[in-house]
Amino acid sequence: MKINKAISLCILFSTFFANANAYNLKGIVVDAATNKPLSGVYIYINQSEKLAITQTDGSFELKNVTAPEADIIATQKGFETLQYHVQYQKIPALLKFEMQPIENKCWLNWIGNNTEKGKEWFQLFQNFYMGHSANAAQCEMLNADVLHFNWDDSTQILNVVTDGPLLVSNEALGYLLIMNFESFKMNKNGDLLYDVSMGFKPLHSGNPSILYKWKNNRIQNFATSQVSFWYSLYADSLKQNGFAVQFIQRIFEDEPGYTAAIANKKNTTGIQSVKAGNAIVKKKFVDLLLSGKANSLTTYLKKINDFTTSLTAPQVILQVKYRRVDAWGLNEQTNGFNPFLGNQAESYSYIIFSNNPVYITKNGYAFPGNDFWVTGDWNWMGLSTAMPYDAGL
Repeated sequence: MKINKAISLCILFSTFFANANAYNLKGIVVDAATNKPLSGVYIYINQSEKLAITQTDGSFELKNVTAPEADIIATQKGFETLQYHVQYQKIPALLKFEMQPIENKCWLNWIGNNTEKGKEWFQLFQNFYMGHSANAAQCEMLNADVLHFNWDDSTQILNVVTDGPLLVSNEALGYLLIMNFESFKMNKNGDLLYDVSMGFKPLHSGNPSILYKWKNNRIQNFATSQVSFWYSLYADSLKQNGFAVQFIQRIFEDEPGYTAAIANKKNTTGIQSVKAGNAIVKKKFVDLLLSGKANSLTTYLKKINDFTTSLTAPQVILQVKYRRVDAWGLNEQTNGFNPFLGNQAESYSYIIFSNNPVYITKNGYAFPGNDFWVTGDWNWMGLSTAMPYDAGL
């Protein structure tokens, strides 16, 4: 999600806690048009459980933040979503979030899910975005009215935008998810290209059996999650935590070397959906396993400080192999998809990097999200398996 530089956030930086580099973030949010305080604004740190809601005077506080760097999101229906990146060493003394109202005319050309065609698109969006895991059946959108859809006949792409945060209750893992869409594009095959920020608010229950279910589901889900992978990569514990990685070079059918590479039966072939202008197309590819230093993590990793490591790997793809306990069991929620044979199936995900470095913190947070994208099992498992990096398991 891009940063709107015209917006500021009032943050008062407190002293560090004695036991760690922990800090509180206090601030105020106002309507940019009237300068009046805004209440009910969700303030959260992207991909984390740190979440607050502004009071009647527009104030908020995020307590005991330990992330060395964080993306703070401010979002409310009817206003532009804002983001601000902070580093605990460099937080300004005073900043101010000024949220711009969204004019209703922005949505006049968009068809919502209250029309017959909109219902079809909503179902398409829900089926693929929630993911193909057993958890998906226990996820529910609480305010689908914020969604707006536009089907482009020329590109065969469904564009999805929101006029406020989308709230999803995940009763499988015990989280309320607050999501903001910078962009979301998909076609009828379920090929997705999106940039979404997400906050997690733990659900509460007085029922011991439900609490037990949430705890066990989280532990099981975390073991093979992206968060666990990034944490393991930072801690140099990939093998101990069940991950195996290798770097590959992907050559598409219209690129030099494709014919020679595909002739080698040892190379892996496949089909990937890629963005071509305003369309999403499927292209054949062949994967070449790199060797020597080109296939070593140490070639691409660089320690930045005591809390952060960078990974820069342009023109290569990191293949991650692991075993999922719940790997796409054949049931109604998976629409019949069952590419794996057993419930201890070998699974693959692929992390494709841009030319810019990706930063990884010691607690498993990888940023910025728009400098890498994920395909394979993690992508297909979708929203229903999403977890915060500070789950504290």
